[in-house]
Amino acid sequence: MTDGPHILLIDDDGDIHDAVRMILEPRGYVLSCCRTGPEGMMAVRNDPPDLVLLDIMLSTPTEGFHLAYELQRDDVLREIPIVMLSAISEKTGINFAAETGTEYIPAAAFVCKPFDAQTLIEAVETALLRRAEARR
Repeated sequence: MTDGPHILLIDDDGDIHDAVRMILEPRGYVLSCCRTGPEGMMAVRNDPPDLVLLDIMLSTPTEGFHLAYELQRDDVLREIPIVMLSAISEKTGINFAAETGTEYIPAAAFVCKPFDAQTLIEAVETALLRRAEARR
């Protein structure tokens, strides 16, 4: 087991779990996976990760947004960067990436599905770097 940054993936698609694991674990990240918003929130509260990868469309089309808002309202958990992973932009035609870091999209980054490995790695590394810089 590695001692790298702990990342929590909240996504209802097992194939995404496998893909993210194959991309991030060889780079030293420790990955935990949850399939539902409530399961993810419990995991965040029990063992706060260094970063959350969050799907938007879970049991409802906007459950990920609600989970992100809930994390942002918590004085301790709001420090955890969120990278949203979703195909919602493709389905709605809205450029959610342009809204990251706002009240509307409380996330460090927005990665559209399907994503390539390099895009995911860059989003994770950038979000973790910004968090480290903010702590200084």
